[in-house]
Amino acid sequence: MAIPLLDLKREYATIKDEVQDALSATLATMHLLKGENVAAFEREVAAYIGTAHASGVASGTDALLLAVLGLGLGAGTK
Repeated sequence: MAIPLLDLKREYATIKDEVQDALSATLATMHLLKGENVAAFEREVAAYIGTAHASGVASGTDALLLAVLGLGLGAGTK
């Protein structure tokens, strides 16, 4: 018998309507990079992790780049 580590289908079913409504509202405005929904998301993430600010980025690569820049690391840094 296989026991799934995490049943994402079941988790999604509990919030499906809310996710669909938020996605539809965002797509209707096409404010995908900026806008109130993104700002609200960033505020909620910042509050959740206990920091003053959070920035949404397009990819994990962007997140890593911001982390490296934030640490002041440059070419050749060891």
